Amino acid sequence: MDLTPEEQCLISEFRKLSPSGRDELLTYATSLMRQAGPETRPGTENTPNQCRIKKPEQRPEADNNPIFTE
Repeated sequence: MDLTPEEQCLISEFRKLSPSGRDELLTYATSLMRQAGPETRPGTENTPNQCRIKKPEQRPEADNNPIFTE
């Protein structure tokens, strides 16, 4: 699993916390997820890093011709 430097820093700081500090942080994160609503919870259709467009635009002209990029 490839992590960004920020994610690696967060994980290392989390591991440095005491057990009570970890529990407090996880409780706080859980409460934030509950406040955010079902649309931002992991495993739902719309996650925070995804586009919220539900159906892609149909383009019949693109069906027959391949798209070339540089």
